Amino acid sequence: MSHKAKGSSYERKIANYLWEEGFAVLRGCSSGGGVRRRYVPDIVATINGKTLVIEVKYRAREGTIYIEGDKYARLLEFARRASGAAYVAVKYGSDKWRVIPAEKLERTGEGNMAVRPSAVAELGMPLEALVASLKNEPLTEFMG
Repeated sequence: MSHKAKGSSYERKIANYLWEEGFAVLRGCSSGGGVRRRYVPDIVATINGKTLVIEVKYRAREGTIYIEGDKYARLLEFARRASGAAYVAVKYGSDKWRVIPAEKLERTGEGNMAVRPSAVAELGMPLEALVASLKNEPLTEFMG
């Protein structure tokens, strides 16, 4: 399976999970595919008047993930226009999905954004915990 096909598969899995949890969900129709005039995020999901704008990243092995500075700026701008919150969903191998607020990413010297495994562990939260918080469910089962 190609990298693009794998990425699309993981985007669909998150979109389906959010739908099953009661969110209204859209997966970007040109997600991962050359939109030039405007940015289309991987996933936009809403519940209880709260909107998530999500960039999905999967890696088979743990390591730093880089997001181009321009793509990052467009993610934040889309979230602003949608009155939503921008997140990066990260999955390493068979680990569970973790989400990190986009504004917590580290800028590199080249102007790109770095998603380091340490930041995912320290600043991210399980996707299930974010979903529960937006559905106004107790978070106690996700606290470690």
